[in-house]
Amino acid sequence: MSSATIPNTKEVNNHVDDEQPTTRRIRHVSLHLNPPFTHNHHHQIELGACSSRAKVDVNACQLSSYLRGKHHDVQERVFAYFNSRPDLQTPIEILKDDYRELCMRQLVGLVREAGIRPFRYVVEDHVKYFAIIEAVGSVDMSLGIKLGVQYRSFFNSF
Repeated sequence: MSSATIPNTKEVNNHVDDEQPTTRRIRHVSLHLNPPFTHNHHHQIELGACSSRAKVDVNACQLSSYLRGKHHDVQERVFAYFNSRPDLQTPIEILKDDYRELCMRQLVGLVREAGIRPFRYVVEDHVKYFAIIEAVGSVDMSLGIKLGVQYRSFFNSF
């Protein structure tokens, strides 16, 4: 897209309105991503390929193991528990009060049924605690945030 193809005036039929901040911002970003091509190469920076290096060969098993971390076992238990309990999956649309109740059932189930006691690890092994938060957050982001807030509240109480 070149600057010559973007009108500077309003086009009513095509719904282009340069007076709108979003339209100006999109045009500005578009010009950065797709600068207009000019034949005058004097004092201009030339575009280069994004990927100039050769493809890196990686051992997928070792990388996967490293990314999982040393507390992958407890994370797998979190995933297995929530996969076995579809009633604890967060629906797309839910009322606030119903969601609070669901979060409480999720946490109680995690502790009582799955035997995962995240707050025990706040003091004993905080790395394991954060691994649990990461797994819970991938199932329900809000519940993961709530566990993180509890961690911060616990240590701010001293």
